[in-house]
Formats: sequence, structure tokens, C-alpha cells
Amino acid sequence: MNLDQTRAVLAYTHIQSIAADEFWRAKYGIMALKLPILVRTAGLCQALHFVQSRGTPPHDALLGHLAEQLKRVDARIDDADTLCRQVREAKMQLYLHLTREATATLQWYARLAQSVLKVERTSEEDANAAA
Repeated sequence: MNLDQTRAVLAYTHIQSIAADEFWRAKYGIMALKLPILVRTAGLCQALHFVQSRGTPPHDALLGHLAEQLKRVDARIDDADTLCRQVREAKMQLYLHLTREATATLQWYARLAQSVLKVERTSEEDANAAA
């Protein structure tokens, strides 16, 4: 199995684990769609801390899932907290490597949020309008 297949298989497993709960599916899925864009626009460190600041279990789970994926790059990453710390304290070369790996990995979560969780980019706008 190549690296991209490894990312996809683990992402699918993670997505399947939250698919049954509608609240989780919406919160997790919307953030999974947003996160690759946040990483590109704000940088990995700020994007991760933004998600962490949301403080909801689905958002924490997404960070935990990303941490599990990025453990391949940095074995010191155990959970969402260590992921944020390691990214925050990383030297430039490691930071860039983590950013590339996170971006490639998050593309799978975004794709699966749309295909498996049936979350669309308009879902957030609809949720905000209803609130």
C-alpha cells in the first residue's frame, strides 16, 4: 500500500467511526471541508489552534484523527494537544513537512466528508441561516 492509500484507509476508518451521529457528522464534516483551506490561508499552526479553540468533541476528534495520521511524520505526536505543540515548536523544515503531509491527508477527510458524510459546503451556510 502506498502512502496516499494509507492516508485514505485511515481517514475512511475515522469517518466511518463518526458517521452514525448526525450532530457529529455535521460538525466534523463541515470542519473537515474547511480545514484544508484554513491550512493554506492561515498556516498549519493557526489552523490547528483555530479548530482546537472551537472546543467541541467533533472538532477535537478531527484533530485527534489528524494527529494519528501525522504520527507517521513525527513519532512524538500522540494526540491533538501534542500535535498542536509539535507544530507550534517545530523547526522550519519539520513545519513544512508537517504542513505538506497535513494538506495531503486533509484532502481525504474533505472528500470523505462529502461522499460518506454527505456534508456539502453549503451545509454550514444553511445551518447559520437556521440559527
